[in-house]
Amino acid sequence: MNQAGKTKSFWDSHISQENTEADNQKFDVIIIGAGITGITLANELQQNGKKCLIIEKEHPGFGTTGRTTAHINNFFDSSYDEVISNFGEKNAQVLANAAKETVNYIKRNVQKYGIACDFAEVDFYLFSSEENQNKKLEDILEAHQKVGIETKPTQNIPFSIPFEKAIEISGQAQFHPLKYLKGILKKYEEKGGKILNQTQVTECKAENEVVTVKTSDRKTFEATSVVWATHHATGDSRFNLLVAPYRSYAMSVKLSGAPSKLAQTADLEEPYHYLRYHKSGDNYYLIAGGFDHKTGEEPDTEKRFAELEKYVKDRIKFEHIENKWSAQYYVPADGLPYIGKMPGEENIYLCTGFNGNGMTFGTMASLIIPDLINGNETDLAKMLSPSRIKPVASAKQVIKENVDTVSNLIKDRFNPDEISDLEQIEKEEGKLAEVDGDACAVFRDKSGRLHFMDAKCTHMGCHVQWNPSEKSWDCPCHGSRFDALGKVLIGPALTDLEKINAEKETR
Repeated sequence: MNQAGKTKSFWDSHISQENTEADNQKFDVIIIGAGITGITLANELQQNGKKCLIIEKEHPGFGTTGRTTAHINNFFDSSYDEVISNFGEKNAQVLANAAKETVNYIKRNVQKYGIACDFAEVDFYLFSSEENQNKKLEDILEAHQKVGIETKPTQNIPFSIPFEKAIEISGQAQFHPLKYLKGILKKYEEKGGKILNQTQVTECKAENEVVTVKTSDRKTFEATSVVWATHHATGDSRFNLLVAPYRSYAMSVKLSGAPSKLAQTADLEEPYHYLRYHKSGDNYYLIAGGFDHKTGEEPDTEKRFAELEKYVKDRIKFEHIENKWSAQYYVPADGLPYIGKMPGEENIYLCTGFNGNGMTFGTMASLIIPDLINGNETDLAKMLSPSRIKPVASAKQVIKENVDTVSNLIKDRFNPDEISDLEQIEKEEGKLAEVDGDACAVFRDKSGRLHFMDAKCTHMGCHVQWNPSEKSWDCPCHGSRFDALGKVLIGPALTDLEKINAEKETR
């Protein structure tokens, strides 16, 4: 499995899983996670004289980076009018400047390293589809003009989608994320950077200005600084209540010819739909996404794909569907990510809560963490600090998300599927069922063999839910995901679902 799910994304290309030899146990910085955040940051540090080690549970691009729609934007899911309201205009200006610099940073990397990754600079078209959305669009336009994001009203968009009003946002970009990642990783390794794939971090502890990291293969490493670039930090539950896991659905279709221009677009629906054109070689594609929901709370994920396909078919002419896939992202409590020092720690850093803007915020971490490691806290670092307290901005979202989480933890969430006989479980299908009084996650493999696992997530005990599209068990509390046989795909869970009643597996 090259990615964190059964479906394959448009970008599904293999990056080598071979390890570079970690010939010593001591490093300046250990980066945990090899997505856009971890690899970009590791390269930035390595190029500037730090001795770095990346530790990755699977392989580069396995998680969200390999399943993104790869928009590189200087505006975010939390719009600038909301940022101004929650953080003030000065901070919104700081964020806008950093966002523009992040887009340019990626562009410079592509040019400097000669990375062939389908990079393109494009305009973004944001539109209202109903009259009652026009006020929001006007608020966004006004906020963009305040903070210097080049935006103007437009009467036309390069997509055959009806709209009420629209604005054109300049200075955006896009690329093939795994080709880009591969290029950055190559430069990192050429500079002497090390990476360990298929290695899980089991412990991270700071003491006497040294951070000790232990791994699943019983190795121990030491570093002056450690950066968690994995959405969740192992053994630390403080941020479980501040980020909520969501899933988004995407598809790519091949176009019969070239569009009028490469561009990106989105509406203002809740959840919103987003589309972009992509050029690879002589071929043109449309990549679309939307129909998001909280992880583990949609039993019929195939319905979401069907809705997305209908949305595209009703609006876009195309030759055929190339790929359908889904991805997981994390929504922060106050709308902005947490990038910086872990609260109460001097040498351990965290990058999480990127919402649907992982390519930009994941890269932006490379504008923040190196300065912090070198003892310089910028205005941007202060704004995105994991230690920030924004009660007005975050209270409503924290309450909303954690009412869901607490209910998943304390009420009887185990509602076994209405099956009178385990034989009703089809091949390659999973069901929750009560077996001999136990709440079980039951999967029937291709050969017809049944596999029984404890339905409780090994992180905090929520009952997992079957995801029929990705053939995975997803936890609705904090987003841990397990493959059909219970192996951890993504954390915060560290251990696989517990196998139970092994005798039944022989049926």
